[in-house]
Amino acid sequence: MVLCNGTKAEALAIKEELKELLSTMGLTLSEEKTKVTHITDGFDFLGYRVIRSIGTKGKMIPKVLIPERAIKHFQGNIRRILSPSTTNDSAKAKIIAVNRVIRGWCEYYRCTNSPSVIFRKVENEIFWGMAHWLGRKYKLKGMPEIMRRYRKGNTFLYKSILLEKPSKYTAKRFVARTWHNPYTEPEQVRAEKDRMKRESLFTHDHAWIGKESRPGMMDLREEILLRDGPICARCKETFHPYEVQVDHIILRVKFKNPTDADRLENLQVLCTNCHRAKTKIDRKVLSRVR
Repeated sequence: MVLCNGTKAEALAIKEELKELLSTMGLTLSEEKTKVTHITDGFDFLGYRVIRSIGTKGKMIPKVLIPERAIKHFQGNIRRILSPSTTNDSAKAKIIAVNRVIRGWCEYYRCTNSPSVIFRKVENEIFWGMAHWLGRKYKLKGMPEIMRRYRKGNTFLYKSILLEKPSKYTAKRFVARTWHNPYTEPEQVRAEKDRMKRESLFTHDHAWIGKESRPGMMDLREEILLRDGPICARCKETFHPYEVQVDHIILRVKFKNPTDADRLENLQVLCTNCHRAKTKIDRKVLSRVR
């Protein structure tokens, strides 16, 4: 991105100079990807919309906004996570997946101008999307029952996990740090400084949508931990909830219908060491049977 404080003719002249400079490096300037525009018309850069418009004091100021395309992409990803066809997945998995997308997207765009307006807009859709998903999953009769069971203030609470609200991410002023130019500084100076990292554009491409390898297992884990606590069934020691495993007492492969193995009476809490020891024994038994 090159800024020019001058006329369009001067901007085009700079473009030609850059084309010549790139040619000396063995590079070619792409005409299709190069755009010369006025700052008042604005342009997109690294997922932001940069534009000049009238500010609160009546003067023309530069603004960094959230592009409409980014808002629609975010809304589409939330709808994909809360799709009606995904009700076999755990409610906990869904809330975790939605929270991850909210956290990443809001942190990326909280440095823009007045992000709270957009955050409140998408928050309303997330709230009702989650409400309908919970209603479909648990076959609840209507919104009053859904709200009575899962609503916590202006969001939803499922057992121990809370759905995050975009509005909790307030505007943050971006403070630019002085950075060296790796193209103009001497090689010795560059060697003494950190390597320059390119800006990382927030993307939804690899976002987890809450799909489990074994649907519903996260909710079962939550129920067993609430029932037994993070106490190992073998060594009887107490651990942090993330240090224990929920284990099948009788192996799933021994059931004709695998869902029967997921009954609460067939599940127990084991610490990591006890779980590994039991897994070794189970594998030996299976190998003998086969």
